[in-house]
Amino acid sequence: MNTPCIVCGNTAHNQLYTIKELQLGLGDEFPYQLCGACGTMQLLEVPADLGRYYPNNDYYSFNLDLTIRKKADPLRKIKTDYLLHGKQPILGKLLSIGYTMSEFYEWMKYTNAQYDEAILDVGTGNGSLLMRLFNMGFNNLTGIDPFINESKDYGPVKVLKKDIFEMQEPFDVIMLHHSLEHTLDPKKVLQKVYSLLKPGGRALVRVPIMGNYGWKHYQEYWCGIDAPRHIFIPSEKGLKQLAAEAGFTIDRFYYDSSDYVVIASEQYKMGIPLHAPNSYTINEKASHFTKEQARAFRKMMYAENKKNNGDMAAIYLSRKD
Repeated sequence: MNTPCIVCGNTAHNQLYTIKELQLGLGDEFPYQLCGACGTMQLLEVPADLGRYYPNNDYYSFNLDLTIRKKADPLRKIKTDYLLHGKQPILGKLLSIGYTMSEFYEWMKYTNAQYDEAILDVGTGNGSLLMRLFNMGFNNLTGIDPFINESKDYGPVKVLKKDIFEMQEPFDVIMLHHSLEHTLDPKKVLQKVYSLLKPGGRALVRVPIMGNYGWKHYQEYWCGIDAPRHIFIPSEKGLKQLAAEAGFTIDRFYYDSSDYVVIASEQYKMGIPLHAPNSYTINEKASHFTKEQARAFRKMMYAENKKNNGDMAAIYLSRKD
């Protein structure tokens, strides 16, 4: 294949794959190219009607639990103070007894986000993550997503029907939770993220990673490809190259795969879409998997994460000015 790699520009020894749309169960086929140099996978023909593959009634990020709150939970705020900043140790420790710090706290801790800092979530869906952060005490929250039906203003939480190139105001922290892989030009997106950050600003990017456990075991059924929504799936090498070329300093990188990788991919092999009535994410009792199996999958993927063989990763970036 002579199509230049979307990350490194390579045209030698690239491989072609035909990947079906499996999440919604449409079965449409799309050509993907695997780079022979950096190992990044990319969609070769982006459909003109891409919005068809983001139906607001079915696409998962538009249907996450969303609780509209007027005020943050004061007890949750105390726990956040303790878990993120070590403040209010006596009451914070009491409130945290038996509590395993969730990924939401980890994300904010490693970005060093402060409560009143301006935070942007790119590809926010219905804004459920921002509402969780508001309940933890963060109060200057904006989310953008070009595929939602309309913008919503919840006061301290604003969810806008926009893409990142429509944004102009500066932010302290910008997060892209599994949204970068949906963009047509990831280099330009990361450059735009860099330009929107204030001096000393930080970014968190979470994406699927090509070439590890899921691809090796499931190939075209691996849920991390998610044709045609994922325009590209970077390798670890490719992701770090993109970040460096955008001007960022890489502060932290780790794998954060979960049982979802195995369950979704196994279901796709069986011909079961993510939103099918017998999908584990919809109805555990009607699915092919038990809770015990899900726990075993989760344990296995945590082990793969530690071996740097996970399918999803988080990279923390900073703008050093």
